[in-house]
Amino acid sequence: MIWKGTPYYARIEYNDKKDLEDGLPNEDFIAIDEIPVYSINKPRPESLVILKLLSNIKGSQNMMKKNKLLDQLEEAGLLDKNLSGAAKHSRLKGLLNPISIAGGLENPIVEVEYRGRQSNVIFTTQGESTLKIFEE
Repeated sequence: MIWKGTPYYARIEYNDKKDLEDGLPNEDFIAIDEIPVYSINKPRPESLVILKLLSNIKGSQNMMKKNKLLDQLEEAGLLDKNLSGAAKHSRLKGLLNPISIAGGLENPIVEVEYRGRQSNVIFTTQGESTLKIFEE
């Protein structure tokens, strides 16, 4: 796969006949199956910043209130401090959407838990793994 080749698996069946040259059983090729290739896409830089901020959470709940995350994103320079509260929340939703269930992920990097006016962003085990792989 490194050299852009096509990965495959050759299914063989051994029979009772022996090869005269080496004494090993003869093989018959049943089929050759092409193996699918999967890609791993690196998250956007903003997503990695969010994961890094969430990884610094103290405690065992692995969650951060949205307002606290907004403050930290302002400090990191990803949100303009002069934006209105609604605009900040809208921008945060745009940042979280590609890495959450809302982005169509089966194994989300983060989850957003809505509890009335108070929402939490949860750092999932998939998020931890992603950060370990792509952290610079």
